Amino acid sequence: MSASYTLNIIIRPLSRGKNMRKLLIAVLIANALFEGLVGALLVISPVSAVPDGNAAGIAFAVNYGFAALTIASIVFWAWREKDNLQTMGVVLGILSTFHSGLTIATAMTISAESGAAPTIVHGIMAVLCWFLFFNRKKWCTG
Repeated sequence: MSASYTLNIIIRPLSRGKNMRKLLIAVLIANALFEGLVGALLVISPVSAVPDGNAAGIAFAVNYGFAALTIASIVFWAWREKDNLQTMGVVLGILSTFHSGLTIATAMTISAESGAAPTIVHGIMAVLCWFLFFNRKKWCTG
């Protein structure tokens, strides 16, 4: 079984408008949960991400925490407009860019301590957001 055949089995049912909208809702909720929880943890307890207490690392963790909270909040700002083509173009464009950038950044800095989990999560979110971005006309109106 080829990879393209397997991908086609997964993607084809999602390509219908009703299923695309369900996927969008799942991705938006996952984004709010993942980024919101990580953001809150980094803002409230940055030392948990930087156990050696490095001041620059702690400052970076707090800054990333607020960035993650901001990306999580986009879901709440745009929720009522999830069927609007222009709004979803902006929201999914921002989410796609954010998760793609963090996939690259986390892949460049994988260590034994951090592991590959952040790269995998951001990579999956990036692929899903790009997929939704390019297919948003299937569920969006005007």
